[in-house]
Amino acid sequence: MMEKFTYKTPEALRTAAASVGFDLPWSEDLAVLASPVTVADSHVTLKNRLTIHPMEGFDSTIDGAPGELTIRRCDRFSTGGAGLIWLEATTVVEEGRTSEGQLWIHENNADSFKALAERMHKLSDGTPLILQLTHSGRFSRPHNKPEPVISYHNPLMNEKMMVDPDWSVVTDEYLDSLPEIFGKAAKMAKDAGFDGVDIKCCHKYLFSELLSAYNRKGRYGGSFENRARVFFDSIEAASVWADRDFILASRLGLYDCLPYPWGFGADKEDYLKIDWEEPEKLLKGAYDRGIRLVDMTLGSPYINPHVNRPYDNGGYEPPEERLTGVKRLLDAAARMKELCPGITMIGTGYSYLRQYAPQVASAAVQSGMIDAAGFGRMAFAYPDFAKDILEKGELDTRKVCLTCSKCTAMMRKIHATGCPIRDREVYTPMYKELFSE
Repeated sequence: MMEKFTYKTPEALRTAAASVGFDLPWSEDLAVLASPVTVADSHVTLKNRLTIHPMEGFDSTIDGAPGELTIRRCDRFSTGGAGLIWLEATTVVEEGRTSEGQLWIHENNADSFKALAERMHKLSDGTPLILQLTHSGRFSRPHNKPEPVISYHNPLMNEKMMVDPDWSVVTDEYLDSLPEIFGKAAKMAKDAGFDGVDIKCCHKYLFSELLSAYNRKGRYGGSFENRARVFFDSIEAASVWADRDFILASRLGLYDCLPYPWGFGADKEDYLKIDWEEPEKLLKGAYDRGIRLVDMTLGSPYINPHVNRPYDNGGYEPPEERLTGVKRLLDAAARMKELCPGITMIGTGYSYLRQYAPQVASAAVQSGMIDAAGFGRMAFAYPDFAKDILEKGELDTRKVCLTCSKCTAMMRKIHATGCPIRDREVYTPMYKELFSE
């Protein structure tokens, strides 16, 4: 049994981190977290160094517009004090939805996104908003049943997702069409009043999966240039609309933690190690095409969730010490920032640290490892986490995320999701009903 989060004191946490070779960044001076940071030469300024990751709620209307629970969650985020709110996965095509509850922006509902952005800007007093644009690829379930759009047959993913080995692979012609669609979605997001868009490339969704299409034939497989083509082309299509008030961003995963040739960024001899050659090319290529803000991540929540979000309880017992996973995330963010200092870098892994996250985040920012710290599950459980850090200098242990994975379990049921532990009025009854059998 790997050690769970039972640390009663900072000393206990730091001693445990040292036992796995982790020199945990630490600072009691939290002042830097209240300081603003401007993205490159834009007019987009994060009010502070605490941000909210894109957290999918599976609660849109049937046509993809923000639903009642979407608006409720965004209201809570907007009044929580974070310096940047990164809105959840919003697909650009119907067939790319993860469920009938995933947001989907199109010409017939763009006004609802405009209303949401206006509401959030008003409630937050102008906090920048990034809208995440995506295609779910092999995780597509537009009618609440699997309809995967796969870039190649990956036996590890096929087994996990129960994809038939005879299932058709997405065509080059279909991939050719996507950059224009992403460009149009970026224009709709700009017109709706968002401060930027995220061209999503992580977690083995379509653009991310293509990065490991080493054995695919044609324009989108084989060479690095081919595997990164649709991602890069989509950035360029969106860049037409970028200016100092509207930036390009990416939720970017540079390492899948899967063996070659089924994962991107892994050492061919030892897939548990990152080979930075191609991840560096991807990061710098994204920058060259206009990406100026990155929310970094690793792994995939569908096949190795312990990599991208270390947890205490989940679908399986993690194969490594949990703090090892936190170390990997913090180290990778620092390496990315070093490789491309012109990108404003948001780090991850902080929710697992619970009440000690502010001290670690502050030290990471002070040392230049990251520009800001991102919180995902913590925002579900504790939407005013940033306000408490900035105003009280601490997090309330009665409110912090417990990394119990119940929010994920609800999502796996293709159901609206939130925190049934901390947001009991809305999500506890849902959770009990889903898991009453």
